[in-house]
Amino acid sequence: MKFFKLFIPVIIAILLILSDYKFSYLNYLRQPIATLISPIYMMVNLPSKIYIWIDEQGTSKDQLIRNNNNLHRKLLKLKAKLQTYNALTLENKKLQALLDSSYTVKQQNFILARISALSQSRLKKQIIIDKGSSNGIKVGQVALSAKGIIGQVSRTTPLYSTILMVSDPTQHVPVKNERNSIRGISRGVAENNHLLNVEFIEPNLDVKVGDIFLSSSIGSKFPNGYPLGTVIRVEKHQNEPFLHIQLKPTQALEQLEFVIIVTD
Repeated sequence: MKFFKLFIPVIIAILLILSDYKFSYLNYLRQPIATLISPIYMMVNLPSKIYIWIDEQGTSKDQLIRNNNNLHRKLLKLKAKLQTYNALTLENKKLQALLDSSYTVKQQNFILARISALSQSRLKKQIIIDKGSSNGIKVGQVALSAKGIIGQVSRTTPLYSTILMVSDPTQHVPVKNERNSIRGISRGVAENNHLLNVEFIEPNLDVKVGDIFLSSSIGSKFPNGYPLGTVIRVEKHQNEPFLHIQLKPTQALEQLEFVIIVTD
């Protein structure tokens, strides 16, 4: 009896499967039944879906953080490269300015040096450059910029050199007026600026504001014909034998980064 109770449902299930396979009688029931049990299916699968979603959210957040860090590092590298490019562009412009200067270093060898430090006071005005005796620099060599004479090498070491500027009170340079070749001697002013005085020019000689004075080779350690300064003041005092002439150096110190050291 128990056997028949178990066997009869099996027979009915087989018959239903065969009839559905052959005649598709149950197709109209399958969709409504699937609709009814779909909530049950969703509830059964809900825990696994929640777990997958939480795992994906954590993974996505970590991935986003990693991506953001990578992009940040790349951005910093690009900014650093851009700054390097800008610095090189600016440096090339400054070097080009030296090459396109208002004068020519004729048949002479020279060394290009960068200014490392500036030391100035009322009584001592000098600059330090990053080239020394190991590079062929010697005491007495002249330093030039794109616009004229800067000074003269006063001390050297194997790694760096000191240049005494033309605006130093102890520095005397024979000069001549570019316009009419009137000659005098320039000397730095003992003040906290970089002005020069021109001495030994008589009151009856023609010197005007705006005139440019050049270096003169007469009795000088400086080469001939390099710009030194522009006249900003000319005064004639009674009972004094010479004019009071003041020059502003042709090269502004705050714009100076490279110098040329003439080695011949």
